[in-house]
Amino acid sequence: MSSSTRSPTAGHHRAMRLAVVEPTSHGGLLHYAFQLADALAERGNAVDLYVPADNELAGHPGPARRRAILSAPVPAARGGIADVAIVRRAAVALRLLRAWGRINWEIRRGRYDGVILTSDVDLWPVAAAALLLTLGRGRSRIAAIGHSARPFNRWSGTELFLSSPLLERLLREYYHRIDMLFVHGERSRAEFAEVWSLQNMAVIPHGDERLFGESPPAPTDEKRLLFFGDWRKVKGLPVLMQAFDALLALSPDARLTIAGSPCPEDLDPEEVRSWAASHAGHVSVIDRYVPVADVRDLFASARVVTAPYLVGYQSGVVHLAMTMARAVVATAVGDLPSVVVDGETGLTVPPNDPGKLARALARVLDDAELANRFGAEGHRRLLQNASWDAVAQKVEEALGGAQDG
Repeated sequence: MSSSTRSPTAGHHRAMRLAVVEPTSHGGLLHYAFQLADALAERGNAVDLYVPADNELAGHPGPARRRAILSAPVPAARGGIADVAIVRRAAVALRLLRAWGRINWEIRRGRYDGVILTSDVDLWPVAAAALLLTLGRGRSRIAAIGHSARPFNRWSGTELFLSSPLLERLLREYYHRIDMLFVHGERSRAEFAEVWSLQNMAVIPHGDERLFGESPPAPTDEKRLLFFGDWRKVKGLPVLMQAFDALLALSPDARLTIAGSPCPEDLDPEEVRSWAASHAGHVSVIDRYVPVADVRDLFASARVVTAPYLVGYQSGVVHLAMTMARAVVATAVGDLPSVVVDGETGLTVPPNDPGKLARALARVLDDAELANRFGAEGHRRLLQNASWDAVAQKVEEALGGAQDG
């Protein structure tokens, strides 16, 4: 559909000139930005999508105008040496600053009705650069996706959240200067309101993941469990490892795949690898980023997808699992229970409880009919309540309201 043509589902809001901005070159935030930009363009808005050059979705077609002009962060390192991690993070920060400098230049020239920032702002240089977009007279209206009310600690140590007075000051100013913050559930809205005293928020669905395939793969006969995503401490991977030890006592033919990028400055990957090696025949490890082309087959091999997060708000992995019609066993943190509805689209357990997690996993892994029923119902509800057209409509209405105000 041409971006100059209004979709019949577009309601009564006038078409807008919008920019969607995501400076990461691969992963869930990039996938989110592409799908959001295209959904807004499908509704008749003129949308520019600002992403890095040579991003992993380069060549992916869609109605939003691709502006692949940003500097991409350096690839994640595989080593676990602390000084190497520090050098890598410094390089990432410098390249992100270059990207944000270009973003500020392009956005101020573009005279957009609205700009949507989809990225994390949990590094102080990024928060400072994003804050610059909110300054000046006659600027575009700025909206952002709120992923976490408190920035996660992505360094070593047991603390789940980062404590940084400088970052806190920048984020407080940033959140109070943007025109709209989009969050993915009522729990998220409440926490952002509590932590930052915010009112300018709107709840939107997360969106499906049909970028990876319009139809889900067939159910599998294998009793395989999948953990998918970066190896970060907030994701609860060590808890899953303990739970899997208990699971084998309940279901000896259970299998586990751990797939995703190690994050050595956050969680020691050697502990995961050595544990997996001690479970040869039961545990498979893919210790790298999984490209888009390989994701569907990975989910096709799994009966259950697990999200044993210690903290979280929403999860692209959960939405991807439901897009693939896979049952989900997740922890009851943030807004996950609004999607993983216990006993209907999956099972939820308390965070950091390996025993309860093991029993829930055994219940679904050992019952193919139950797993298939959870997967089918999750898929149905996702497409009914969280399609990208539904997301775009709510975003459009909120931005239109912000403009009117």
